[in-house]
Amino acid sequence: MTVSTPCTKALAPELDVPRKTSKFTIKEAELAAALEITPQRLDEIIDFFSSDPNDEWELTEGDHFMYTSQKWKNRIFSDLGAFAIAKYLDSHENKSLWDRIVEFVTHHREKIRNAFVRKKIYENSSSLTCRNGRYFLSKKDTVAILSTSYARLNKSFEDLKHSERPLKIFVDFDEIDGARCYSLSGFYRLSQNLSNQLTSKDRRAWCEAVDIVGRKTLKAITAEADSRQQRIQKAMGEAKKRDKETCQITREKPTRHDQFNIAAHHIFSSKHYPHLAVSVDNLITLKEGVHKEFHTWNRGNGNPCTVNDLIDFVCERYLDSSEVLLRLYQVKSMFPNEPVSTKQRQRQPQPKSQLPGEKAA
Repeated sequence: MTVSTPCTKALAPELDVPRKTSKFTIKEAELAAALEITPQRLDEIIDFFSSDPNDEWELTEGDHFMYTSQKWKNRIFSDLGAFAIAKYLDSHENKSLWDRIVEFVTHHREKIRNAFVRKKIYENSSSLTCRNGRYFLSKKDTVAILSTSYARLNKSFEDLKHSERPLKIFVDFDEIDGARCYSLSGFYRLSQNLSNQLTSKDRRAWCEAVDIVGRKTLKAITAEADSRQQRIQKAMGEAKKRDKETCQITREKPTRHDQFNIAAHHIFSSKHYPHLAVSVDNLITLKEGVHKEFHTWNRGNGNPCTVNDLIDFVCERYLDSSEVLLRLYQVKSMFPNEPVSTKQRQRQPQPKSQLPGEKAA
């Protein structure tokens, strides 16, 4: 039968396991090490559990373990399975492993929670924006990572604003495009506040993990973002050098008597095609005025743009710039699998509706 003890039941509410994670997370080698036995000895114990259907010891597939390989009989265990085997060893071999296995399971669940914290951060950090040397997260991403509500986050924010060490504008939070964002320093202050003030123990533990594990994760993300930005800047410099600081549409070059800035323009916009952001082939130099004109024509800097958009812009606005079209069609052939922009899809002609009596082609 299934081994069930008051200790096992009492332990579960004290530990924070993400609700959606599988209950089978303990590998055979990890369990053997925690029980201070060899993997071979673990196999012998499992065989014993199955040998006598009339005794009190039972390991049930689907409750205590599941097979990861039927051929080799490799298993992965649930917490309940680990407790059952530890209880057997305590009863038959006087191992006194109960406290050790409780500590192991507790630490194992913490590792699972930390992994889910990292996952949550990676999936909800797209809003990270560098502003005046500080990275800021949107309120939406902050709520998602901390797994809280907007109302509860607002309360925490107000509590910290009126604390002995109040949150500072431009340092811990800011308004970006009319919405409040939090710098990483403000984000950590919020996670600390929630880890101390929330009533639910598992929610406090989650926010505490965000404060601890999140620092390393966000540091890795921002370090990669800084490195990527450096690579983009380098590619832009190489593009300007390749194009000899000349606008590829108007063929103008800054002179002493006609001074203007040259911009390195991402043909496939860097935000919407990030995998092409550091490609020199995806960059073209434009006169600053022409660059601004294109983005206005394309309905704003935030709108996605592709090589097709720039081709249409040249055909509509710079009718004599035939030389750049050859260049743009070469770029188009370099990236044939990239989808057209939203605006391009809207431009594509729609099939005519079928008239009564007509046969479908």
